[in-house]
Amino acid sequence: MLFLAVFCGFLAENIREHSMEKHREKEYMKEIVENLKYDTVRCSINAAANVEIALGLDSLRNELRKAVSGEINGNALYYFTIRYAGNVGEAVFNTSAITELKNSGSLRLIDNKEIVASIADYYERKVFATNDYMPTKGQIESLQKTINDFFSLLYLDNYIQSFSNMQAKGYKNNYNYQGILELRPALQLLNNDTKALEKFYTQISQFEIFVKMYNSWLYYTKEAAEKLIAEIQKEYHLN
Repeated sequence: MLFLAVFCGFLAENIREHSMEKHREKEYMKEIVENLKYDTVRCSINAAANVEIALGLDSLRNELRKAVSGEINGNALYYFTIRYAGNVGEAVFNTSAITELKNSGSLRLIDNKEIVASIADYYERKVFATNDYMPTKGQIESLQKTINDFFSLLYLDNYIQSFSNMQAKGYKNNYNYQGILELRPALQLLNNDTKALEKFYTQISQFEIFVKMYNSWLYYTKEAAEKLIAEIQKEYHLN
């Protein structure tokens, strides 16, 4: 009888521990889903911004092509460069749940190994690759250095001042970029050298390519996140 009582107690403790682990597993999966939902939103917002940036860079290249042939529209070049060159919508992924799972050793709680593989594929391949295609700080700094060789902010004090009240406006710059196109007299380039303009055109082209490649990965990763959300919700019966 004593053996039976001990055995039953041991069995009850195992059942209780197993139940607690299943509960913890489900809670972790809920957190993963919330992180993934955050990622889809960030991917969508930044991908939309990058589509606009790419279109702006395309227009800048068109103006640079004209400038190389001697048809220089200073206002248009300033407008497209200041508004779009060097800008990129960067999606910051939420990795808090997967980091906690790894650091706590709780990945072992996930019984479905296909789910484990899908989670690993998302964070270790797709998110990693997406971040890897993000234009680097060095590329942006190099582009800005080239921009400084051609463009002066001497007559754009209102643009500089527009950054003063960004905190009060929710960190948004409401500067009227369109006003640059209407400036009289027209803004002048610091350098009209044809070869220098050609190099600038190439640098802008390369940056545009990186933005487009990065955006392709944003869309790809967003789709992967949505698929993983559906997979986890089905496995764990989450609403």
